[in-house]
Amino acid sequence: MTSQRLVLTVFAKDRPGIIGEISDVVLSHKGNWLESSLSRLCGLFTGIVHLEVQSSVQTALLEDLDKLSSKGIEIRWHKEVSPKEDAAEINGLQIVVEANDRAGIIKEIADALARENINIDNIDTEVESASMAGYALFRAHLFLALPDDVSEDDLETILENVSDDVMVSIVD
Repeated sequence: MTSQRLVLTVFAKDRPGIIGEISDVVLSHKGNWLESSLSRLCGLFTGIVHLEVQSSVQTALLEDLDKLSSKGIEIRWHKEVSPKEDAAEINGLQIVVEANDRAGIIKEIADALARENINIDNIDTEVESASMAGYALFRAHLFLALPDDVSEDDLETILENVSDDVMVSIVD
């Protein structure tokens, strides 16, 4: 039997049980939940799920996932065109970036990293509206994949050159 890998995007108003409802449908079609990144933000639930399912039941699985819209769970799916495994050795690094909050701070950081061919594997951000200094503080927790020719010191310099208020901490 041949299998098919799918990538689902999920969106719903947050409530308990969403992951259980999706996983029930996947399991009922003997699908395998390979990996996911799911989270709640501003009262909404969103994420991405990577599945493997037998080709013979793919259509039925997608139809049943679509029926979850009656419960407020919107799912879009994408066929995985060519699965790409991560390199065995990734020069991964976890950092925290802090700066004064302002429009465009994400773009400034993303552009600085992209210019140096640094990939953002994951990013979580928040704004602390009333910091001890009296102004809003932007904080980003990033997981990065560094090219072999970029050191931790290089990375700190790259990000601290975004503006004079940017502080970078490397997480051990």
